[in-house]
Amino acid sequence: MKRPWWCLVLAGPLCWSAAGADLKLGYIDSEALRANLPDFRTAQIQLERLHQQYESETTERKNKLEKLGEDFHQQELLISEARRAELKAQLDEQKKQLQDFTQKTFGADGELMKKNVELSGPIFEKINTAIQEMAKEDGYDFIFDVATGSNIVYADERYDLTEKLLKRMKEADEQKRKEGAR
Repeated sequence: MKRPWWCLVLAGPLCWSAAGADLKLGYIDSEALRANLPDFRTAQIQLERLHQQYESETTERKNKLEKLGEDFHQQELLISEARRAELKAQLDEQKKQLQDFTQKTFGADGELMKKNVELSGPIFEKINTAIQEMAKEDGYDFIFDVATGSNIVYADERYDLTEKLLKRMKEADEQKRKEGAR
């Protein structure tokens, strides 16, 4: 495929200016941050407990619904049409309530997701603040996260800032504790 000659004219100065500039790049691994920051572990434990609580409640509701369905099918031929319609309506209502509960707790905008955002939001703010401070102080132009699938196919380990960021965040936490103890 032929490219118009004017593409070279436009792209040339961009390449020369980028080649002349000294870019400083680095990367972090957010999965390593999750594994090594105590705040993330605490938040994960709280989320797991909440998830188990919701799972337990969901299982309880499913069991009640199954029991109601079994009772309905056992009595279906023996009861009047009016009672059958009443029990069927109860069964349908219980199904709807289970679906609503499941959506309300596990859905994209559900309670579990809201709690995740509530617990992890302050942690991400701390991380972003630390990254921005480190980038400004050390002169980084770009810092990538290799855990998010950011199309980085190779990165030299000397540019890995994860440990440096962890150290910085731990020092900041220790400083806050010392100030709080005063």
